[in-house]
This record gives sequence, structure tokens and C-alpha cells, in this order.
Amino acid sequence: MVDYLETKTLGNIQQKGTIVTNNAVAAQLIASRASATLMPPPSTDPTYTLSDAYAVAKIHYDEACAAGMVAVGRKIGFTNPVAWPGMELNTPVWGYVYRTTVFDTTAGATHHDLTGALQPKIEPEIMFGLKSGVIGTGNPVAALQSVEWIALGYEIVSCPYPEWKFKGVDAVSAFGLHRALYVGSKRMITANDDLAEIVARLGSLTAKIYKNDVLVGEGGGNIVLGNPAQALAALAIVVANQPQFAPLAAGEIISSGTLTPPPAIVSGDRIRAEVAGFDLAPVEITL
Repeated sequence: MVDYLETKTLGNIQQKGTIVTNNAVAAQLIASRASATLMPPPSTDPTYTLSDAYAVAKIHYDEACAAGMVAVGRKIGFTNPVAWPGMELNTPVWGYVYRTTVFDTTAGATHHDLTGALQPKIEPEIMFGLKSGVIGTGNPVAALQSVEWIALGYEIVSCPYPEWKFKGVDAVSAFGLHRALYVGSKRMITANDDLAEIVARLGSLTAKIYKNDVLVGEGGGNIVLGNPAQALAALAIVVANQPQFAPLAAGEIISSGTLTPPPAIVSGDRIRAEVAGFDLAPVEITL
């Protein structure tokens, strides 16, 4: 995967006394990814806030756009509330995904090169394709009214912080930990679908992930804020309160959060994910 994050030339880094500015944090994270080296998390500075983290994310987004990258959707993180206390969060968080980081497995994109990835893991996720903007009511059935299709897929995540030890603000700052999305076969939403039933089925589905034919994780839609459609509804509220970012819009791909604990991966691994209780095809990729 080649994008601006791996080729960006750093400019001047400004500091105020001993407190690093958001521009400096943004530059350090770009350098970390470009050189595939670990770095201390920004939350090492106790004054670093979630607002700072999204300011850094906006810097990265603006630089990506200036370099010709095109955002095609968003990934949601920390949709399991059990993780919130340790992450010092009370809400899910999100980051952009780009045309150069999203792949369609049905079009033959079933291999990912891990060169340059930092401590990579893989997350099986429910993904949504939007046909319209999502109004931030928090209602999952209403959120599904904006959905054209649902798919099972993967997010590959890459962490620049030693031993995966960080806070939620650090994940937001580090491109949402995003490296790539792989989208599986799409289950289209039709006028005949009962959206309330789909919400219920998304919440009750079970998921398994296999690495080299060995079961390495189990979970389900219930750990994704109760169900993945609820995660989509929650994202709409979060983004609606962030005027520096564009609202959710038609054409976006939304990855709703991991269905299982994410296993670590290395080159040569073969990964397969499957769900039961909802009509989505299994997805397999190699690394």
C-alpha cells in the first residue's frame, strides 16, 4: 500500500516549551509510519485531549487531500464499551478510509502486503454502503434507511505504539490505526426488507475468525454497541458534533467495528471470517 502517509516529507516541527503542538504530533506520526518505527503515544502528555486528537486527524486528512487522496468512507473504533474505561473514552471514535486503502474481495483483491505494517492485527467487521447521509438520531433502524448494502469484511490495523499500549486519543491521532479495508460480498437492502428485523439479526449474529484453518477468535454483533447498525447510528451523532468534518454522505463505506478480538498477523497467514445468523458470505484473504 502506497499513499501519502508513507511518502510525506516532513516540514518544520514547532514546539511550545515542553508541550508538543498538534502539528508536531501529526508530523511525528507521519514519520513513524513512513519509517515503520514505533513512537511514544501522544497521551504521554497529560494535557493531550480527544479534541487535540481529532485536530491531528484533520491535519492528516487535509494533507491527504492535498496529496490527491480521496476519502471513500470511515472506520469506527472502540465499539465495544467494555474497552472504554481502559481507553479513557465514553464514546466510539472514527477515522477516514481512502480509495487507496479500500479493496473489493469480489473483484479479486484477496491478498494484502504487510510490508511496513507496525504490529498488524486483523478485525472482521460488518460494513455498510451508504445511499444517503445518516441523520444523527441514534436510532439504528433509522440509520439503516440510509444503507444500500451490508457486507462482511476486514480491517487491517497497524499500531505505532509499543506493545499496543495507548489511550483512545492516541488511536484517533494515528490515522485511527487504519491500514486497509477488505470488503466482501454485498447483501443489498431492498424495499421488501424489514429494517427492524435486520437490526435484530445484526445484533444476534455470531462470528468466527480463523488463521491458517485454526480458530483464533469468536464474537458477534452484540459486542458492537449492541449491534453494528447501532454503531452506524452512533457515528452519525459523533460526526454531527464535529463541524470541522463533513457529515456522512451517500457513497461512503462505513466499517462498524470488530466482531471478535483481533488476532495478530504476519506475512504468509491465511485468514477466513464467517458469520452465522445473517446471510453474509465468508471472506478469506492471504497476507
